[in-house]
Amino acid sequence: MIIEPDKPQFIPYPTGLLRLALRAPLTLFRLGLGDVMNLLRLMILTTRGRKSGEPRHVAIEFRRHGSVIYIISGWGNRPDWYKNLLADPLVTIQLGRQRMSALADRVTDPAEALRAVNLFRRDAPARYDAVLGRLVDDEVNGRKLPDVSHQFTIIRLNIIADEPVLPGLRTDRIWLWPAALIGLVLLVTLLGQSGKNRQEGS
Repeated sequence: MIIEPDKPQFIPYPTGLLRLALRAPLTLFRLGLGDVMNLLRLMILTTRGRKSGEPRHVAIEFRRHGSVIYIISGWGNRPDWYKNLLADPLVTIQLGRQRMSALADRVTDPAEALRAVNLFRRDAPARYDAVLGRLVDDEVNGRKLPDVSHQFTIIRLNIIADEPVLPGLRTDRIWLWPAALIGLVLLVTLLGQSGKNRQEGS
């Protein structure tokens, strides 16, 4: 069961261009760059819309610990994907080309919360401490982390099957790569021809 946090978050909720920028990884995935995103620890999370019942996709940073995947909400209980999880915790996750079903649950145990946060900050502690500090409006460092880790909105995704229940995001724009390559070749050819014509005219 997921319990909503009561602690407000201190990073402004994304709107306008920032919201659009945060959706850019979905386009990259649709272009066939899911494996690159996986290397960057970005996955596609598919939830069922709590009002529409339709699949809803979001790209989100993750950390994996065995058969468990952790994600942290930068905006507490405000994101639609989080509200969707409250209504239906069965989700589809996509790590590169791999699709799996999982059950979502909010982490409430302080020891598990600390372990999850440490998974995120292990590679770049200074960078993550700065970001995590914004989430709780307090200074965060390795010594202070045990005292504040329970304040983060951390979701545990327990992998339950290889076959997803919800349809994942499709790589339906992969055809743009050859189209872009053809366009680039045509542009280089035209520029080369234009330069040659200028030299002949002078």
